[in-house]
Amino acid sequence: MDVTLHPKQSEIWRSPARFKVIRCGRRFGKSYLSATLIIAKALESKGDYWFIAPTYKQAKEIAWRMITELMPPAAIGKKNETELSMDLKNGSRIVLKGADNPDSLRGVGIAGCVLDEYAFTKPFVWEEVVRPMLFDSGGWAMFISTPYGYNHFYELWESASDKGEWARFHFTTYDNPHIKAEEVDEAKLTMSTERFNQEIMAEFTKKSGAIWPNFSRAVHVVPRVSPPEGATIFGSIDFGFSIGHMTAVLWHAVDGEQVYTFDGFGIEQETMPQILERMKLQTGGLFVSGIFPDPARPDLIEELKRAGWPMREVNKDKELGIAKVAEYMQINPLTNKPRWTISEHLKDAIRQIEEYEWMEVRGDDGRYTQKPRDVDNHFPDSIRYFMHNYANKQRRSDGVRTFKDHVSAPRTGYKTKAKVFR
Repeated sequence: MDVTLHPKQSEIWRSPARFKVIRCGRRFGKSYLSATLIIAKALESKGDYWFIAPTYKQAKEIAWRMITELMPPAAIGKKNETELSMDLKNGSRIVLKGADNPDSLRGVGIAGCVLDEYAFTKPFVWEEVVRPMLFDSGGWAMFISTPYGYNHFYELWESASDKGEWARFHFTTYDNPHIKAEEVDEAKLTMSTERFNQEIMAEFTKKSGAIWPNFSRAVHVVPRVSPPEGATIFGSIDFGFSIGHMTAVLWHAVDGEQVYTFDGFGIEQETMPQILERMKLQTGGLFVSGIFPDPARPDLIEELKRAGWPMREVNKDKELGIAKVAEYMQINPLTNKPRWTISEHLKDAIRQIEEYEWMEVRGDDGRYTQKPRDVDNHFPDSIRYFMHNYANKQRRSDGVRTFKDHVSAPRTGYKTKAKVFR
């Protein structure tokens, strides 16, 4: 291979770590590094190697061209451009995949994998598909991406250790010596601070189009404790039963003007009986005043009613719901605290709140309007169903029953007085 890497690329290449997490700015040279690494590994040791991009189109337009150009012709046994696969004469096989097609992510085992633009790839690709396929081979994986808010790439970066099998690398666009610093400086003048920090400096920041820009982990995320004594308990549900469309259930404790989202869960592809069982386990022994569900599924709401759950009517107006949540996120100048907080263990909900963003949509009249992006928004939807509707409903005065009056549920670690969860 005729390969020349710049110093920062070489630093990543030389690392002996089995798992490498690289956050880098645009034009750092990540695609070139990824292509050369996977080719070198395939030439060095017989095995199957995957290159996974967020979409099949990206894999074909960027990685396939680069890999075919860099691979020594004498090493190639057979190429299949339709399947984006390349069989080498030494028995290795390189296959390019798009994470937008989950059915294509099937295989027995692989020797190594590059997950390109991992921040834009669904986390299940690594957790449920790639990781198990490396068990037998003891293979390697490289995650390389520009940050995209505080999503699963941020969580992977935080959890990755700089010792043992994991290594982390952080490089900016300025670290590519082939890019003139003056050009990057000029780009800074036309970009928002958030976008420049994220895309050029590879910093984890809030999205510039965030729907709730005032949300702050330092302010709204609090330690996990049981609901305050005397608080009224409500639930909220956004339904979803297919891959990429989770059912998001949250539990909220209302204590005067304060709202604390203290527990919940998000699951995909589980049946209603399984969801009901999870709900019972999380709320055993608690008073439940009402549950605010996604009104788009009246059939499931009826099923919940038949199971004894106190379902409430819901106004699904998105903008009003978003505004109500934003109102509760505001800091009260008298207490210097927000009216709403969320438990720190609800990591998926926190991530989705941070990633919830506006997108421009062109109408039939040619005009553009802003609408919430309808992707990975299940917990935000669940929160706004509750926030927008609970204040206008009857609360404890309507004859609240214990949860035992609704369904038979075992007690959990919740206690009536606020204390840290077991």
